[in-house]
Amino acid sequence: MLQRLSTGDQHAFREIFEQHWDQIHAVGLKILKSPELAKDLAQDTFMKVWHNREQLKDVKSFRAYLNVVSRNLAIDHLRKKVFTAENEEYLVSYFAEDAATPGEDAEYRELEQLLHDAVDHLPPQMQQVFRLSRFEGLSHAEIAERMNITRVTSKSYMVRALAAIRKYLSQYQYEPLICWLALFFL
Repeated sequence: MLQRLSTGDQHAFREIFEQHWDQIHAVGLKILKSPELAKDLAQDTFMKVWHNREQLKDVKSFRAYLNVVSRNLAIDHLRKKVFTAENEEYLVSYFAEDAATPGEDAEYRELEQLLHDAVDHLPPQMQQVFRLSRFEGLSHAEIAERMNITRVTSKSYMVRALAAIRKYLSQYQYEPLICWLALFFL
């Protein structure tokens, strides 16, 4: 099929389009969270396939190729949406190194230390699940595989870890800490 498409066969393109439309549309929905944008993404993906059809004869896994093309187009769309001229000043000030005052830096370090203290008081398994999830960004499936436990066990440890951390931190009655943790961890 790819050989036929690479020579410009429109019937082959139509078959590939019909066969893979749902797959590409699903990628768009997952990343862009909009049916309209997902439809546009799928159309753009197939336009790119048509324009690059001559190189397709060398593609080993067409399904993976489509996923990469569609994902990259979706990320490009999000990047353009975020990095607009209107957002430039806000983004520059947000990520500026000197944006935080020395007092804010000290408060952040204190909050971070309290969180680490709370995590250190967890039992070893819960501690490891929390660190893998919140500090390394692993999913429950990845944690389960790494720790040789079930996904359900990973979720259970996380729920229990979060409850224990909330309880530990409640003794400090530090309002900014609760806000910070609510935003980033809990």
